[in-house]
Amino acid sequence: MKRHNLISPLALLSGLFFVMFMISCGKDGAVGPAGANGPKGDTGPKGDSGVGTVFYSGWLDVPFKPDTIHLAGGRIDTIGYYATIDAPKLTKELLSSVDVKVYINSNDISDPVIYSLPYTAQSGLRIDVSAYTQKIELYANADVGTRSVNGKKYQQYRYMIIPGNAQARSAAPVNWSNYAAVKAYLGLKD
Repeated sequence: MKRHNLISPLALLSGLFFVMFMISCGKDGAVGPAGANGPKGDTGPKGDSGVGTVFYSGWLDVPFKPDTIHLAGGRIDTIGYYATIDAPKLTKELLSSVDVKVYINSNDISDPVIYSLPYTAQSGLRIDVSAYTQKIELYANADVGTRSVNGKKYQQYRYMIIPGNAQARSAAPVNWSNYAAVKAYLGLKD
């Protein structure tokens, strides 16, 4: 008995349609012309500028007062010097999210030499800063208050209150001395 391979006409026809469909899908047609521009949409609300309002003072004359202790026999010893600067914009609410910067111009305004506080010199001079509600306190181991010499002012101070714009994402604590912990934290492979 002879074997015949008969393909049904329906199978042949559906196979032919499938091949034609695949060929036609493989060809890209020409890109048509761009359509007309639509109407302009409404203007959205104004966003944050990305820069917070920085509050700052002018160059201030700041007198320092002696910080003293009373010793036996009625003697008084000076252990340091302090000054308080009024900062009315430094509110209790701002204190938890601002950076308070204080600068000293150790020269006169016509030829400024400006240092950021806290300041420590090789000579041992030290000026520290503390900020609290509406006040900035300076503490030094020498009298570094504003001086006038021949009509020029030296050692004037300026402060800046820089509010934070957004809270930073806190990083997961990692023990950088432990290689295994660092490897896991950074996703390193051996």
